Amino acid sequence: MEVLVVGNTAYVDDDFCAKAFPGDHVQVVAAQDTRRDESSPHASWKELLQHLDQAYEFDRVVYLSNYLTPHTDTVGDIELLRSVFRTCAGRRVQLLYVAGPAGAEGAADAAGRTGKGIIAHAANDLCRYYAAREGVQTKILRVPFLYTASAALEDPFLVPMFDACSTGSAALQGAQDAAFPLLCAEELSVLVRRIFDSWNGNFETLDVADTFHHTAGEVGEALKALFPGLSVAYGDSAGYTLPASDVARVHYGWFQRYDLLRDLSTIQTRWDAGRAKKVNPLRAAIDRIQMRTLPIKCLETAAAWVLFEVLEHLFSLSAQLNVLDYRLLYVVLIGTLYGLDFGLVAALLASVGLAASYFTQYGYTFQGLFYEPSNWLPFIAYFVVGAVCGYVQLRNSEAIRAERDQNELVRNRNTFLTQLYHDAIEDKRAYRRQIVGRHDSFGKIFAVTQELDVLNPRDIYRKCCELLGEILENDSVAIYHVSGGAFARLVAASPAIAEDAARSLTLEQLASLLGDGGRSNLWVNRELTPGLPMFGYTIERDGAPAVLIFVRSAAENQMTLYYQNLFRILCGLVESALGRAFDYEAVAQDKRCVDGTCVLKQAAFGQELAAEQALADSKMGSFLLLRVVPGMEPVGDLVGAIGSAIRESDAAGLVDGDVLYLLMRQAKACDLPIIRERLSAKHIAVEPVDGEDIVALLQHISYTGDGEGGAA
Repeated sequence: MEVLVVGNTAYVDDDFCAKAFPGDHVQVVAAQDTRRDESSPHASWKELLQHLDQAYEFDRVVYLSNYLTPHTDTVGDIELLRSVFRTCAGRRVQLLYVAGPAGAEGAADAAGRTGKGIIAHAANDLCRYYAAREGVQTKILRVPFLYTASAALEDPFLVPMFDACSTGSAALQGAQDAAFPLLCAEELSVLVRRIFDSWNGNFETLDVADTFHHTAGEVGEALKALFPGLSVAYGDSAGYTLPASDVARVHYGWFQRYDLLRDLSTIQTRWDAGRAKKVNPLRAAIDRIQMRTLPIKCLETAAAWVLFEVLEHLFSLSAQLNVLDYRLLYVVLIGTLYGLDFGLVAALLASVGLAASYFTQYGYTFQGLFYEPSNWLPFIAYFVVGAVCGYVQLRNSEAIRAERDQNELVRNRNTFLTQLYHDAIEDKRAYRRQIVGRHDSFGKIFAVTQELDVLNPRDIYRKCCELLGEILENDSVAIYHVSGGAFARLVAASPAIAEDAARSLTLEQLASLLGDGGRSNLWVNRELTPGLPMFGYTIERDGAPAVLIFVRSAAENQMTLYYQNLFRILCGLVESALGRAFDYEAVAQDKRCVDGTCVLKQAAFGQELAAEQALADSKMGSFLLLRVVPGMEPVGDLVGAIGSAIRESDAAGLVDGDVLYLLMRQAKACDLPIIRERLSAKHIAVEPVDGEDIVALLQHISYTGDGEGGAA
């Protein structure tokens, strides 16, 4: 899976990712990345997150709050969280928001007495809002403050605290008896993995209890033990008390094991060792000098020449200090700092100073100085040393420049490849949409055709609702069967609308839909007429409407030609499957029914009852099963007269040769009095059959059968 870890990632390293997301590809984006250099193509967090989401198609997102760090003053936490939610909106993304103790219910700031508490509670409300409105699968994990014992990371709280302790004084914001909950980040990684392993789509808040119940005073005493003579100042904050919860232990088998007070000495030892590895101040000063401009370099070269000439004159009479050649030291210094050109210039200036000293101090003449070869050696040494030192510095500078250019080329190449990858992802999505929308999408057609390869229309209705809901990503599909040429009766609907969908419609109500489909039988509610579905498809049989498929509501992004083509193709496949099922029913009518009646034989009635039960189990429909109470009339007379007493969409079946059942489709228990009144007019008494008896009846029919009217 593709995982994005964003926010306060100071506690995230390779070991954290390996434990939390084993086998996954993890992209870590720190909150500090907001301060990017000008070469970045992304001007805002929103653009960066959208680019990452499009390039990697993240399945999981973990947001670490800035308030996981004690005493933090970082701003922009809730704005970044909102940007992450807006990027994930409309996507099937699992988002885990890891919050600090500041937002806990019952904490000291629950009444809004601190700014951090207000922001933390607002972040929780933001998670609830996007989970409810945008459908982002969100969970809030509220944990104690984090600390890390990893040698590869620099703890954002403990390292500054150790730096302050090294000066002899430190300050903690909480009072001495204030609660100070702390959790090791390495343990958090294990809990994150277990949460994702048992993920469900429900929004919930998970609290991790404070196991060790440390106070700020205990932390201060531990720091005093590591830094003898340390003075610790305490604030007046009441701290944060996490609620007692065993959710992590009961649901995920996780409990806290590491204690900060035990780990503190190890972390302090690593911090102490890391201080020795810091950059040498002399090296840093040299690097700053080398970055100066040309006029500054010239001025410093001249000033240094004057300084070293003064030193040479001052120490020329000292037996101890006269041993050092200050002019040669000057040449080495300038050549090492500024390169070959300035090294030769320094050699020239040193030669001028040496010649001047020969003339003034030792009484040399030009001819005596020039014609004596032994006098040339100091001048030659100056130029050789200046050239060598300048060349070494120049070579190092060129190597650094070449490495920088190489890095720039690699960065440009990476940007280019990232753009190519992004374009490939976009092309893949476009091709996927085109493949689904074209007639030669053999894979999709084959899968849907296999699902619809049944001969019972009721099974086709149920599978049609499931497939349309899944492929169209819509939960407002309804299917109506036209009976009697005047009414459209509901046969199946998506579970989300099954309760409130109209069970019967007149064709007059649907006149605009039936008359405006054109040759494609597809109708789109472009006028947004109230009471009519957004999409409708008419399946005709013998030139008259037989089945109507509706999509009652659609989002704005679904009102597209691509969505219409997809709906048309799927309805066409359903039309073909229903055509085969209706043809089979017409051919097998005599074998399925009792001679001369519309009453189904035992096996055929069992199929119809099983199909209705499957619809009810899927919450796509409802039905009533009634048993005809034997009266004065013989069963044979009732079988012949039952057809005029029930609707065309209902069914009657004869079981065991003498028990007559009525299957009232799309009827509920509240409709039973009306049905009984209608049947009483025909002198037919009925009694309802409950769920357990329906199951027993299905098992009985499946076991006995009747040798006729079976499924194809």
